[in-house]
Amino acid sequence: MSLPDINLSNSGQLQVVRGDQTTAVRVQPCFPLSEPNRFFSLLDNDGNETCMVENPSDLDAPGHAALSTAIADAAFTIKVTAIESISNDIDLRIWQVLTSSGSRTFETRLGSWPRKLEDGGVLIQDIAEDLYHIENANALDSRSRQLLWAFSD
Repeated sequence: MSLPDINLSNSGQLQVVRGDQTTAVRVQPCFPLSEPNRFFSLLDNDGNETCMVENPSDLDAPGHAALSTAIADAAFTIKVTAIESISNDIDLRIWQVLTSSGSRTFETRLGSWPRKLEDGGVLIQDIAEDLYHIENANALDSRSRQLLWAFSD
């Protein structure tokens, strides 16, 4: 099956065009850490997949440029460099961390655990669905490692 035309509207919204039907979509990377440059799901406003782009280089030049712009706009993974504290508050876990952009506080549900990655990294998703990435958990300072492993499954 061939890929539809993909472009940006005048307002900068990514859209999929099939014949005379144009659908506004948002890009969702399927494997943001393991395959950051491949496999993108294009979802309509209801969250239904409109199309899957396995490899952006399969698109024509304008479609590739539009998708690249949307991917850059959608990429919001925060790099954690240290963990200052983790505390519990009713149904939430409150994290105070240092990131590549400074100090930050975020919340996770008590049942949501950091996910260990095969490359030695760790991924944490907060209640707003932002992703916090620790590139190499073993490279953290000892206090950060102790805090992290105390709250890991």
